[in-house]
Amino acid sequence: MKKNILYIAAVCMALGLSACSTDPEDAVEKHVYTENEAPYLRTDASANISTTAEFRKGHVSPKIINLKDYAETIQTKLGMTVDDMIAGLETGKVVFYNINTSRGIWDKTAPTKGTTGWYYNKSGQIVSKDSDAAGYVEIDKTTKSIVIGVPETSSAGVSFSATVGFAINNGQNYDNYVRFNIPISVTDPGLIMPVFKIPAGDYSVFEIKFADYSTAIEKCLGMTASEFNKTVQDSSGDIAMYLVDDAGNWDTTSKYTANGIGYWLDGLLKVTTWGTKGFSYFVETHDGSVGVGRAPGVASGTQTKFHFVYASKTDKSKFVEFVCNATLE
Repeated sequence: MKKNILYIAAVCMALGLSACSTDPEDAVEKHVYTENEAPYLRTDASANISTTAEFRKGHVSPKIINLKDYAETIQTKLGMTVDDMIAGLETGKVVFYNINTSRGIWDKTAPTKGTTGWYYNKSGQIVSKDSDAAGYVEIDKTTKSIVIGVPETSSAGVSFSATVGFAINNGQNYDNYVRFNIPISVTDPGLIMPVFKIPAGDYSVFEIKFADYSTAIEKCLGMTASEFNKTVQDSSGDIAMYLVDDAGNWDTTSKYTANGIGYWLDGLLKVTTWGTKGFSYFVETHDGSVGVGRAPGVASGTQTKFHFVYASKTDKSKFVEFVCNATLE
């Protein structure tokens, strides 16, 4: 009899210990969260969607995540189409919130940008004012997309992450969800700053070889240096050269005045034509290089900065930028 009592006590103790698990997944009946509570984030790796928003310094047009590109995941995890999910935001059937990944919970902070978005500082923390913001994330219900942006004055080096998610609002938890992990950064990978001397002599030129900057060309224009060189041999192609003024503005209206893709410049580095009074320099595209040269009569020892970009005509966010400091021998 004594043995039976000891056996029963041992079994009861084991059952009691197993019931002390703090893992929400182990609970017999899940906790129902109130409006003021932050629900835990149920682990579901297959609900994670990772994308990036990398901006170029000086050209920071908003990045767009088209939600219909992830329609299959949304259908699987939420049991609805993208259209239904966006409509659910209006009725309250679906919620859109930040996710605190370090604590593993949903962050129900009210929107600080419009009615469907938030501003973030450089540490990725939600802030209430655009003046304090390093970036933002918001929903565009009309286009059914997530829009990510940073201030126009953003410096290279900005880097933080935003994690947001859509979830079914069932009145108990947010266990059915899709999550977007969005690293946001501002970079300047296409800045090329050669320093060189233009040889003495009328129409002498220094050649900046594209192959020497193949990494920047490939990263910023999405093509190899060889492909880039082939493209810029045709002035009617997608790549254009634009001069850049001291304020950083691109001159997208001046017509080419030198051979192929290129310009003749006066002493103030304004576009001119060959033979016009004051014509002093030229910047023109050659086979395998961009040549920076001098006209007759420009004094030796003159120091000049040539500033221009090669950019896609159809997507101005794709460009390489040359800031050339030249001395005339």
